[in-house]
Amino acid sequence: MGASTTIRVISMVSAHERRARFSAEAAQAGLEWSYFDALRLPEAPLVHDPATEIIHTGRPLRPGEIGCYASHYSLWRWFIASNHTQLLVLEDDVAVDWSALRVLCSRDLGADGLDILKLFTTYPAQSELMRYKLFSDHSHLMRLRGYCYGTQAYMLSRRGAAALIRSCERLTMPIDWAMSRYWDYGIANYAVFPFPVLERFGPSSIGHAAAASRVVDPATLAQRLRRFGWRSRERIARGWVDWRRTAKPFGATIDASAPLFSDVDAEPSVSGPTP
Repeated sequence: MGASTTIRVISMVSAHERRARFSAEAAQAGLEWSYFDALRLPEAPLVHDPATEIIHTGRPLRPGEIGCYASHYSLWRWFIASNHTQLLVLEDDVAVDWSALRVLCSRDLGADGLDILKLFTTYPAQSELMRYKLFSDHSHLMRLRGYCYGTQAYMLSRRGAAALIRSCERLTMPIDWAMSRYWDYGIANYAVFPFPVLERFGPSSIGHAAAASRVVDPATLAQRLRRFGWRSRERIARGWVDWRRTAKPFGATIDASAPLFSDVDAEPSVSGPTP
């Protein structure tokens, strides 16, 4: 089942060396893609809310975290305004298994029930095996539980992007925290294992890496109490959603069948200017 997949690589305009390396490695990808210029500051309608930020994160967000959030949010809005059916997002500091991504781009993931599909995480996330053999004998589908850190590579359907836009319209936490909150926007988060995309060693060009030194909590006692209340409500909401959701939406998890995407089209339908 084909889809119109657009591929965008978030990158600072000034990141010449990173862009040159990524472009060289993607030259034989067999997919069309283009860069999406990263932002440094939020643009309307995204609203930065520093007061709530202290409550949610316990500290002010760093400039790079603000720019990273603004960049991804802006890209989602661009996608929703386009005619494409799904979006593949990459950052410019990744190494990519393009053969795996060609398979994923050829499939209408939203029709398969995969509206948010993570292709990399920076920290081991809690997960449940949902399907052996997603698109090969050695790729498997996982459903994520709780927070999933990292925004280096993921795919969204139009439904997934619309839900994230609604949930993330106020900038009060790092973007990967906000993207993780399926208990707020009502769409399950899935991941492919093993990851078909890996982050390269080194600092991010769009600056979402944490600073080396520990940040002292600047919150007042009242703000800390509000943070405790907010986190308690988050845990309750997440626990309720986890308890209610379907245990095995893709059937029994047994290693006794062909890959789920075994009937993918030979040539994916992709869009976007050639880099």
